[in-house]
Amino acid sequence: MKADEVVVGVTTLAIESPEREASLNVTLWYPARDSEKTTVVGGNAVFEGTVAQKNAQIVSGNFPTVLLSHGGMRSAQHQSAWLAAKLVESGFIVADVRAPSLGYADARIANDELWRRPIDISTAITALENNSEWSAYIDRQRIGAVGFFLGGTSVLSLAGASIEKESFIRSCDEIDRGMDCAWFKKFGVDLRKIDLTGLEKKHTDARIKAAVIIDPELTTSFSDQSLGSVDVPVRVINLGAQKTIISALNASSLASKIPNSHYSMLQNASQHSAFSVCKPKGAFILKEEGANVEICVSDIKVGRENIHNQMANEIIEALDRYLKK
Repeated sequence: MKADEVVVGVTTLAIESPEREASLNVTLWYPARDSEKTTVVGGNAVFEGTVAQKNAQIVSGNFPTVLLSHGGMRSAQHQSAWLAAKLVESGFIVADVRAPSLGYADARIANDELWRRPIDISTAITALENNSEWSAYIDRQRIGAVGFFLGGTSVLSLAGASIEKESFIRSCDEIDRGMDCAWFKKFGVDLRKIDLTGLEKKHTDARIKAAVIIDPELTTSFSDQSLGSVDVPVRVINLGAQKTIISALNASSLASKIPNSHYSMLQNASQHSAFSVCKPKGAFILKEEGANVEICVSDIKVGRENIHNQMANEIIEALDRYLKK
């Protein structure tokens, strides 16, 4: 590799949050000079990691920047590393905002994440803008956000949409409306009896100029009025075909409610396609642990790398259109 060749750089930042008792962990991905200090991000016994240059020098420039938010209430760390690297290769800086981890026994406090995670993303933007080392590289007029699952819900909130409290409360009254309803039921969480004050606050962040949301959760809980007021372009992607997308993740109705939006489906994908590529023994390990083996085997015919390429191409095409014009 030539000394001046642009590679994927990665570093981590600890950001103080007024909303959290602990600091936010932000993984920053960026176009860099080769440092020959390769690291693998997100690799473990189940998942392949993503190769990057740790703490490498950033190349000169002013880059469109993407805030990236992956996962549900208890998602594993670095599941979006594969996408972050592809975005960097296409000329973006990416800030992967990681909320503090929730454990299985944290169901009673989990719903606070519905308003804390949008605040986390806004906090991360502010921190980057005020960071003397990184602010010069951030193009403040070209900031976008990409979210998977609950991350997609958070990004939609930042774009101007608002979750209706009563609609959210009813989300566990019907089968397959909410991703975490079985978890709440197991721990005796009644949505009608918990404090949802934070849900009623607006989280619009005008610094975000475009949004891409993939399999967002709770789309039927957003108010139609607020969806109609979203004034930034939004690309909505569902992983799967109309017959295979589960109700809790079906976002097809958003296209008719958000003025400047585009909806599409990756027909050969599934909700598990958003996860990293699994190692050969990944499914076996998940089975031994009593976890869902579909996380690893759902894309076995098409190949998860192929689906990742399709997904990345669509996300990058949207961000190029919205942020690089």
